[in-house]
Parts: sequence; structure tokens; C-alpha cells
Amino acid sequence: MKPYFDLVVVIPVGPGTSRSFLCDTIESLVYFTRSSYKIVIMDDSREGLGASVMADFENMDLICTSKPSGRMGGLYISMCKAFAYVLEKYDCTLMMKLDTDALLIGPGPEQVALAFFRDNPRMAVAGQYPDEYDGRRWDFGWPRERIINGTMTWKYFKRPVGNIVLRKVYLKALRNGYVTGENVFGGASYFSRIFLSKIREEGFLPNSTLSSMNLGEDHLFSLLAKSVGMELGDLSSGVLPFACAWKGLPASPEELHLQGKKIIHSTRYWQKMNEEQVREYFKAKRIQVRPAPGVTPDAPGETSSG
Repeated sequence: MKPYFDLVVVIPVGPGTSRSFLCDTIESLVYFTRSSYKIVIMDDSREGLGASVMADFENMDLICTSKPSGRMGGLYISMCKAFAYVLEKYDCTLMMKLDTDALLIGPGPEQVALAFFRDNPRMAVAGQYPDEYDGRRWDFGWPRERIINGTMTWKYFKRPVGNIVLRKVYLKALRNGYVTGENVFGGASYFSRIFLSKIREEGFLPNSTLSSMNLGEDHLFSLLAKSVGMELGDLSSGVLPFACAWKGLPASPEELHLQGKKIIHSTRYWQKMNEEQVREYFKAKRIQVRPAPGVTPDAPGETSSG
């Protein structure tokens, strides 16, 4: 019987990642997670960064790419390999992608996600969707243009091997109500094990022909979700835990705390605050609520029997 975890978190690590920032992100995950978990570092840094943090944390596995995968379609390939590794080795309810510039800032966001996916069995991927933090509809124009160009215009012939696969997936997704370009933002998001198992059965965990696509991994996973008849979910509106933006924080650190947000992206800056200052703010908040010595807050990371 495979070991069971409520949640397995995959953290992709690329070249130039700060070790201290990576450790801070992991520390926030360990501190605020209230369910059983495993962490998988997908190290594409070629710098041994993943191995260097292994001794500092428990419940962690390391996967190293044999050659640099890069971003866009390459990151889709790396994430697929990590998800396939998890499906092979563990049983779990959810998986999560957590970028190194994402951070947990409140307790138990995975508990909200576990309940959400349990109540919505056709849910595939959920997080910041379909709106930005301020309520404006997320701009899906960039992936929309690339999907249409690659499947419906003469640009199809620039990457015919990959685009023929993309076109088949796209047409299936359209029949299932896909809005061209829509996606759950990929800096931090939850994935259903059922969804990942389904795309593995259909040969998309990974499909190497999609490595050449000029699309982000979040665009591809969202497209695949709709192609297999599953749904994309909102875990960001109102009191829900996500507060994500592409570059920098979506609001001030103070506001994010007051709004009760639990998962944020990106820590890279807020106005005149640099990443180190942003992280120091949230680390100070963690220290303020840290329990007395010997007291564990809701036993984060305890393994259930499964």
C-alpha cells in the first residue's frame, strides 16, 4: 500500500533561485499546513539547490532534471514528471504547485481546498481564477492569441507536430465549454489527483510534443482540464485563500493579512518594498503567532493513516 498524504506539494526550482527565499517558502508551507503533506522539490536549477535544502526539512523528496527544461512548455514537462512521480509513489487527495516566489501567510489553506474539491468532484485545478485580486477579470488575451495562432492560422505550420496535438486538445476543450485562453493562475494552484490520473491515462503526463509550445504550463493544464471534461475553480474571491498577481503582490502586506488571505504570489516586491523586505514582514507575522516551546499548532504535517 502506498503512503497516503492529504496533500503533495511540488515546488519547481529554476536557475538563480535564492536558497534563503526557497527555504522561507518551504518554512511557510510547513508552518501553516494543517493536513498530512509531502513536499517534492523539482530541481531544474543545475546548481544542486534542491539537494542543499534536503537536510533542513522533513517530509521532502528530490527530483533532478537530467537536462534543463526551461519555462513555458518545458515547465509543463517538468511538472508532469513530478506529478507522475507522485502518482507512482504516493496516494493523495490533492497536489499543489507552489512557486518559489509564493508564500503561505495563514493557517490551513489546504483544508479549504480539500473541502472544495470534495464538494466538486469534477474539479481539476483551482486557485486564482477567473478574476484578479481586485475583482477585474483576468486578462486571458495572451494565451488566447497563441492558442488560436497555433491551431487556426498559418502559424500552425511553424510547429506542426506540437500544434496538431494542441488542436485536438483545443477542439475537445471547446466542446466542453472552454473559453479560449482561460486558465487558473500557475504561481500557486491545487490539482485534483483524479484529474492528473486522467490525463496520464490519455498520454499527457507528459506529452513531449507540447514541450515546444509557446504557452505557460498553467495554460496547458487548464486546457487539458477542459479537454477531459473537468472544471477550473475559484479559490480566490472574497474570503477564499488565494491572493495572486503575476509580478509583485496584488495588495499591501497589511491588507492581505486583514483580508485573511492564506496563499500569496508574488513576493518579489510591493511598491518600494523589495523581496527581502516583503518576506521579512510575513516572517515576523509567523513569529508573532508562533506557539510556546513544545506546543505544535494543530500538528502541521502529521501523517494520517490513509
